[in-house]
Amino acid sequence: MKSIRFIVRNYHIDVAGFPEAKLVGILSYLITRGVFRSAAAVAREFMDLDDLEIASLHSPAKPSTERQLPLEESRWTWLYNSFDEDEYSDLTLVAQGKCYFAHRAIVCPQSPVIAKKCQIQDSIEGYPRKTTTKYYFDFGSDNPQAIDCLIQHFYRQNYQANNRDHDAEKHPESSDIENEVSASPEHDVVDATCPILHARVYALAELYDIPALKATALEKFNRTIQDHFHPNRFLDGVEEAYASTIQEDRGLRDIIVQFFYKHPDLLKQERVTDILQEVHPLTFDLFMYWEEMRSK
Repeated sequence: MKSIRFIVRNYHIDVAGFPEAKLVGILSYLITRGVFRSAAAVAREFMDLDDLEIASLHSPAKPSTERQLPLEESRWTWLYNSFDEDEYSDLTLVAQGKCYFAHRAIVCPQSPVIAKKCQIQDSIEGYPRKTTTKYYFDFGSDNPQAIDCLIQHFYRQNYQANNRDHDAEKHPESSDIENEVSASPEHDVVDATCPILHARVYALAELYDIPALKATALEKFNRTIQDHFHPNRFLDGVEEAYASTIQEDRGLRDIIVQFFYKHPDLLKQERVTDILQEVHPLTFDLFMYWEEMRSK
């Protein structure tokens, strides 16, 4: 009886008009009569139920969402762990001399640009292939830290600023690349509280046509300027955003303009004055937004 009472309390089993003691007694009786083990026992105790109702009582219930979440997460562990793993890799992604083991089946569906490059490589080398030569995609002069974030997102639908899962040493296979990349120059590596990183990732997501990454970078940019505001870091992000996006791409630009509107004291800073004199689209956006808000 104690175990039944524990289950009733733990799972919050409640039936209107039945006190706990009575409910425990009923469940104890049904258990002793085998109702939860046998459809025949159900039919014997509840003669008004038809066969379909009895069958539904013994059908396994779908687990709750809370129980499904760990299972869903475990199903994607293989994808998470496949990041930069050479096993089954058929695509090498190159960023300023650093190479990443990748997989076309994972990368190409997420980026039509990279998929197209692989198709071009097929047309040049002939298809179907007679060998198992790997595919290559070189990101050229794109910021390597932002590229690392992009590649992380292929496998994890998220990214970290300081990724420790990829060692900094060049893989030996990179020497076989058709246009070998020379050692990369010094690049500024920033942490996740710097909006400029997320602006760079946002621009790359647009360039390589990865909508999900673009949405992630936009969210991170917005959260960063709200939760970790630092004037100079914010302005670094502003300059990067306006330099790397077109006027019609309103994602980053709208967030920036709205932030200026909510923090008008920023306009008093000398650096902001310099930026407004140089970045005319920002000046125009601010003027139009202020006018829009004034007319409301």
